[in-house]
Amino acid sequence: MQIAKSQSAYEYIKEMILTGELSPRIDISEKQLQQELGISRTPVHEALKRLQDEGFVETYARKGTFVADVTIETVQDIYETRLLIEPFMTKSAVDLVPKDWMENLRRRLLHIESLQSRTDLLAVMKMDTELHTTIASYCSNRFLRESLHLVYEHDRRVRLKTEKNHNQVGFSQKEHILILDAMLAGDREKTEQLAREHVIHSRNLTYESLGFTHTDGL
Repeated sequence: MQIAKSQSAYEYIKEMILTGELSPRIDISEKQLQQELGISRTPVHEALKRLQDEGFVETYARKGTFVADVTIETVQDIYETRLLIEPFMTKSAVDLVPKDWMENLRRRLLHIESLQSRTDLLAVMKMDTELHTTIASYCSNRFLRESLHLVYEHDRRVRLKTEKNHNQVGFSQKEHILILDAMLAGDREKTEQLAREHVIHSRNLTYESLGFTHTDGL
């Protein structure tokens, strides 16, 4: 029962962080969370400890627990991991991901021709998440699968900070269609190449949006 409460608290707090309801650097009130969830201190404390281990919160002695900021180091780590894993994983998924799902997602991506409103932007971003998480779910290597799952959750926080960049969202939309085309054609090498280029483009546009400078030459 205690484990279930801790898991519920963990999912509740994490979702608030990922959606921006709990913004970076904000002080987290354990007492308020206890009241909202109707549970004792222990499961809330256990949930926050788990979120701290995953890099979503930071705890300081005599100061409290705060939502971790999205730093340049976080962004670097996200894209370094994606660049190492995602092209290989996408290539490996070519013959595994259902074609009817790929065709359906491709139609939905094409349906949004222009990004005129925040609703359009959020719709494309949601399909972005669907594409990457679905492909990752077909990876037979659970260590790679679990690594990317955590990376994609942190990436959601980064995208909250860059969602107003129409160029970045539009770029992703077009590149995802090309990746799906290559996958539907069964072209594993082209899929891997496009997936790698997509991560690099996404990283560079993210750095631009956040005002960071990238210097590693990739």
